[in-house]
Amino acid sequence: MRPKTLILQSGTVYDPVTGEEGTKRDIAVCGETIVAVENVSDVDEIVDVSGKLVTAAAVDCAAHVAFPGLWALRAAGLYPDGETIARRYAERGFGHVHESWATLFDWGTVQAEWDRIPGPDVSVGLLLPLYDLTAAADAQDVSAAHNVLSLLCALLGTHGFYLPEPRVRFRDDVYKHREKAATDLLPFLGAACDGLPGPIILPAQSLRAEDCAALSCGMHIQRVTAFGDMEAAGYLAASAGFDRPGISADVGLAWPEKSVELTWVPPPGGTQGRRWDVGAFLMLKAEPLPTEDFRDHGETLRVLAQGIAEGWALSCRHANLALVEDWEGLIRAFLEVWTVREWFLATRVHAAKALGFSDRGHLAPGARANLAVYGEPAEETPAEWAKVLSRCHRLYVGGREVYDAARGGWTPSARIGRSRHTATAAIDLEGLAALSDGMSLRPETLRRLMPRAERAIGDDSQDS
Repeated sequence: MRPKTLILQSGTVYDPVTGEEGTKRDIAVCGETIVAVENVSDVDEIVDVSGKLVTAAAVDCAAHVAFPGLWALRAAGLYPDGETIARRYAERGFGHVHESWATLFDWGTVQAEWDRIPGPDVSVGLLLPLYDLTAAADAQDVSAAHNVLSLLCALLGTHGFYLPEPRVRFRDDVYKHREKAATDLLPFLGAACDGLPGPIILPAQSLRAEDCAALSCGMHIQRVTAFGDMEAAGYLAASAGFDRPGISADVGLAWPEKSVELTWVPPPGGTQGRRWDVGAFLMLKAEPLPTEDFRDHGETLRVLAQGIAEGWALSCRHANLALVEDWEGLIRAFLEVWTVREWFLATRVHAAKALGFSDRGHLAPGARANLAVYGEPAEETPAEWAKVLSRCHRLYVGGREVYDAARGGWTPSARIGRSRHTATAAIDLEGLAALSDGMSLRPETLRRLMPRAERAIGDDSQDS
């Protein structure tokens, strides 16, 4: 059966990648892909979008929706449920959301959480505390680390890895007074992850100025700046590291739901600084913050504007962009510093690049058909643009219409057609020998994981 062909007719196209900033034209979709209009012969559906703005759907490159700490916050009423988060993403025109904080222990639950959340494409990255790779890193055995990470990508459908501590501060009760320099570790990680899907995501606050020279292609520096974190922004913005191709970054916003900040609680007995572990999620707590006016932070906005011009994506520092309640206010404040073009770059093009998706964030033929339709601004002012861009009229994901504001929200196809990147793979326990002294990647852990992963793979086969 041939794929469905759709024409969005007579829209006002805004896409920095194709150089269109107000072009009136049609957009053609065949199946899940944008195609050239002149190559379309048979059309199944024509949607009149005259008087509407048509853009690529937005991408959240650092969403944290489905991990245990948030489940506890939801139970306490301090965090929206999945349906609320999904609705906000749709209302704002997001077509792809990346969940980076899934662990081996809660992987199945994370997948189940996303299956219940309708709307956008989802990619999931594995949270991998670096002490898991201690044996391989000490031996400089790139092949051993690469083999294990390849197996995890194939088994779980992982898209990239979130490495929370590039300087590898080990757990106090296991490795006392031990620290590896990021300048030694980062080249090893770059080689070990070469050829794997998705980025190596590193938190900016754990890097130092001297570490920038060790960054390599495929590494993504997460949350370079937020309010009160100007030092990290300063040295990374000035670093020659971002002049090299393949390195990306995002800037973090610190404006979560109802002025609630997620913070880390020190373990009982106390340690200096943060100690990351798979149990760290259980140490999350929420603290009320004073109400923030976005425009009160002129210096931060200036740095953010500079970062966006250099290719940084937009993310939320503490959770996800759906937590920002006053989305219109955020856009208005930023457009007083940025241009509209830079807004689309930050929320589309740069965000897709940060995740390694060359087929998202733009409208060129061959791109995945993730499209957002908005109204057109009555005048060229930040306030009017913010009003328009905060209210998506229609959202298409993979060529399917998943959201239509005029019809009340979700469409019947909102919960189908989601792609999960899982594939069958055998676990080679002998290949894990170099890591058998690690924590999360012990063979025993993977043996327990296998039945769950096989069920997920079976479900995917049935879906297809």
